Amino acid sequence: MSDFENQMNGMLNQLGGLVNLSVEEREEVTKSGADVLKENMPSVTPYNGRRKHGRIDHLKDSFEIGPIQGEPEDGHTGFGFAKKGKDGVNHARIARFVNDGTVKKAPTHFIDKGFVEFQGEANEAMAKKLSDIQLRKAKK
Repeated sequence: MSDFENQMNGMLNQLGGLVNLSVEEREEVTKSGADVLKENMPSVTPYNGRRKHGRIDHLKDSFEIGPIQGEPEDGHTGFGFAKKGKDGVNHARIARFVNDGTVKKAPTHFIDKGFVEFQGEANEAMAKKLSDIQLRKAKK
């Protein structure tokens, strides 16, 4: 092989390491975006101040981050409401009724509005994490 070809192959191997992310690295990136949503979504979640805070958690307190059940481990991070919280209540179902409305209650669309509102911050956090990972890989 020529010297030029060896240099090009070495450069391609180095760039491939920067671009190709492992599943764990993808999880780091997507989790950073999900963390931003978990931090900010409670601010747009409807709150009933008259409701007594008994044994059932409020929707604001029931956001979860983690792998999506039944999906392959490919680096995605799920974000949503607890399907079965520590209080035994399906908060995801309640949130759907609050978000989409019912026959007797108008929809609020707080989930959709929150995702749109915080999408920029989540993307910035993921871009920063990706940049950190690429810098870390480039130093190897």
